Amino acid sequence: MTATSPQTNVAAERRGIPASGPRFGGVLWRIARFTSPVTLPLAGKRWNPVFAVIDHRGRRTGRRYATPVAARRTADGFVISLAFGAQVDWYRNLLAAGGGVIRWRGHPYPVTVPERISVETGLAAFHPFQRVLLRIAGVDGYVEVRDMDSADK
Repeated sequence: MTATSPQTNVAAERRGIPASGPRFGGVLWRIARFTSPVTLPLAGKRWNPVFAVIDHRGRRTGRRYATPVAARRTADGFVISLAFGAQVDWYRNLLAAGGGVIRWRGHPYPVTVPERISVETGLAAFHPFQRVLLRIAGVDGYVEVRDMDSADK
């Protein structure tokens, strides 16, 4: 299994942003499979500005999925950390579908295809305490998704 799709690598490398692989050999990704059901009911709620839920469809199956992610609202969209690398299904599904829906603070936001951004730009969107945690965790991949409304302008 490859860490990222060739299209993802090419697009990221053109912008000078290295494509990241799985963290710690994919161990954290495997743990997340078990913690997602615990995190999902807490994510995307009005009182929780830290976690959002990405609603997406499987690339091959068409099945609906909901995935909790660390996200921060920006003026025209969201910045999302790729805590488990660019091989995660939600990211690849949004790329294939050309966008999706993010539920954040109790509201759904239709968003565009994710675009890789630099670590500095990604970290700057997060609260200082979250930045510390993201640095400790070694997260070096971030994407930006824009609101469908702002993408049309």
